[in-house]
Amino acid sequence: MGLFDVDEDAPQTGAGGLFSGGLPAAGGTANVVIKAPPGTTLDSIPAPYQPSGDARLSDQERQDLQACKAGVDNLRNAFWVAGKSLETMSTAELHREENPNFADWVWENWEISESQLYRLKDEWRVGEALANLGHKPLESHVRKLTEVRRQTTDKVAITVYDTIARCVPRVTAQIVEDVVNGLGALPKDLDAAEASRRVREALQSPGKDDQDEAEKPDGGVQSITSLGKDSPIGESGAQGSDSKAEVLAAKDIDRLAEALDSLQKAAKKVNRAAARRAVTAQPETAVPLIESIGAVLQQIDRAVAIRLPKSE
Repeated sequence: MGLFDVDEDAPQTGAGGLFSGGLPAAGGTANVVIKAPPGTTLDSIPAPYQPSGDARLSDQERQDLQACKAGVDNLRNAFWVAGKSLETMSTAELHREENPNFADWVWENWEISESQLYRLKDEWRVGEALANLGHKPLESHVRKLTEVRRQTTDKVAITVYDTIARCVPRVTAQIVEDVVNGLGALPKDLDAAEASRRVREALQSPGKDDQDEAEKPDGGVQSITSLGKDSPIGESGAQGSDSKAEVLAAKDIDRLAEALDSLQKAAKKVNRAAARRAVTAQPETAVPLIESIGAVLQQIDRAVAIRLPKSE
């Protein structure tokens, strides 16, 4: 269980928690308020603010820096705390004494890539709102919602996740991705009620059980009624004849070879220096491109994350 996870079986004590309530004194007439350690809750992270200058950090800035560092350390427990911490340190330039290059400094301290850094700064507000609604979203769940957020509003993105969570037994990154892909382009003035209706409609769309998984178009949304029946790659479904399997395997080998060739060519064109120059020169164009590249690579990584036979 993570630091911020809630034990559903443990009795809830209302206002009296370690971080949120008071402890009665021996006489029962006074309360001792225990504050959350800096960096362990969103409220303990200072909001992003403009730097006071290029000079050395003030005492307050040093306190803020330590709280934000602790917040990033909690990345695996609550990514929205880490995201807010990163934005505050970047905006206030709290890193300036240790390394003027923020991306390099973040990598040196936490090994967070530049593309992930931008994603976390972009996602934390949605993550915070979902946590306040009682959800426990993973960063991979919220990642795809940034597309909805850019097209519409934070409220619509939050509604999309909340509706999914109320319709399926367990939210996964794949379900969120399939739903968002199924929604397609969204109008800027889309309201939350209509967004919720579209999500439910997408989730309830009939599946194509008789179509081979290898031939399914990208972005298809699986029916709620078929969730969990078969594995995404058909491992638990009906198996075809040997001849059909051999034909499909040959096509799959060709696809894998083409994918590898494309990735090798792309790797020769992209490097960190080029990405940084692009972000510096045209961040409004470069950042979405970098995020999309990262998302595609993660999609490929998930697609090939299968159990491989042991080498002889």
